Amino acid sequence: MIKNYKKLFLSFGAAAVLSSAAAFSSLAASGGWVSENGVWKYQEASGNYAYNTWKTSGDNSYYLDNNGVIAVNQWIDDTYYVDDDGVMAKNSWIQLSEDTSQKKAGWYYVDAKGKLIKDKWSTIGDKKYAFDSDGKMRTGWFFDNDDIYYLGDNGYAKTGWLCLDYDEDNKPDDGTISEIRTSASDTAKWFYFQTNGKAKRSKNDSYSAETIGDNKYYFNEDGVMMTGWVAVKSSAEAGDPTGISKFVYLGGDDEGIMAKNKWLELYNHPGDSDDKDEITTDNSDEAPDEGESNWYYFESDGTPAYLNSKATNMSKATTKVDGNSYFFNSYGVRQTGLIHVVTSSGKEFTGYFGENDSDGKMLTGKKSNLSVDGETAAYYFSESGSDKGCGYNGSKDDYLYYQGRLVKADSGSDYQVFCVDNKMYLVNESGKIQTSSKNYKVNGSWTFKVSGGSIYFIDDDKKSTGKVTSSDAESLPEVIYDKEYTL
Repeated sequence: MIKNYKKLFLSFGAAAVLSSAAAFSSLAASGGWVSENGVWKYQEASGNYAYNTWKTSGDNSYYLDNNGVIAVNQWIDDTYYVDDDGVMAKNSWIQLSEDTSQKKAGWYYVDAKGKLIKDKWSTIGDKKYAFDSDGKMRTGWFFDNDDIYYLGDNGYAKTGWLCLDYDEDNKPDDGTISEIRTSASDTAKWFYFQTNGKAKRSKNDSYSAETIGDNKYYFNEDGVMMTGWVAVKSSAEAGDPTGISKFVYLGGDDEGIMAKNKWLELYNHPGDSDDKDEITTDNSDEAPDEGESNWYYFESDGTPAYLNSKATNMSKATTKVDGNSYFFNSYGVRQTGLIHVVTSSGKEFTGYFGENDSDGKMLTGKKSNLSVDGETAAYYFSESGSDKGCGYNGSKDDYLYYQGRLVKADSGSDYQVFCVDNKMYLVNESGKIQTSSKNYKVNGSWTFKVSGGSIYFIDDDKKSTGKVTSSDAESLPEVIYDKEYTL
């Protein structure tokens, strides 16, 4: 079991005594030692025999019992051990194979002075051992006040990663020996024991973050490495309406590494986790379903990207990853399609994030044939600024857009008037805005006149009959969104 140390394997039965000629001669040469009827005793200068005391011969110490006879194979004062030659054991492991009247079966260690190590830790060789109040070497799990150790069946404090049998509903007691496993399961968990043998653990009922190597892990108060979705924060960030910002993702049963600066396609979600009560699922349309595949992005601190309810523009409503912007809902799930947002102040904006099976990147600029809900139209999305990616409202390159969609006069109508952001526009059937100061025919009849930046109605004699107002404007085309969010 223990290398480089003397090991005494003891059997308790008939008493063993000094019997070898070498031992006798050694004792006799020391003086004071006498043999009486084949039994060695020690005679003091007074002529009395020594008893209940220690005497030496050379480098060895012997104990004379209450009969003055050298004691063998027994504990003296519950502190020292004498072997079958009666010699005090030193720097030695002692194994009791069965219970005795003095000690229980197990391993014991005596130091350089022969004293039994009790009720403390001791480093023997390069290993760290714990001994109970009786001096017996501890094994298995050891819960030392606020610290957790695993000593295995060979007694020394384990270090590094260990996957051990562990039932969270029936936790081990002091001394329980768990099987070492190669992978975690419902009944086996990963633990990390530091170089001092202490398990990484939380000191309360929350979770403790620990950096091991280049990776960040979380452990609970029992020292169990956490996996999957875990709510490691006690409160959500400002602007988080669901509680998603409390969570990090720690990988599968044998991983535990906190996800950061990375994309993950996941089939399990915070609402499926043991911490599901930490996230609201009131909005069932937005909360992901168990087993449903969804994409998440984890920020540098491990927080999932999500739609902040305090967002005031497109830039703040999206998350930038490697130069591209993406839209996530309030549960951290990446969204695609045409998305409409109304902020708390009433501001509206629209963005397009690709088709359903796309990577979700925000599109900018002009898109000639964008299909939304089965309807194809031209769109334009801003290319810069805090509104980058927003569907354009108003005039762009002499064409009229509303929520990004090109606004055109109905086929066969020649020209129609539309009002966007309280401004009047006269557009043709291709959506081009008419700005030339002249008269315009509709279905062969003079109908509109543009003058000084305003639009007027005219009669057949091209005389103005009144200024065109918003009440005269045609209805803007209906923009159908894949998703709508009100913050």
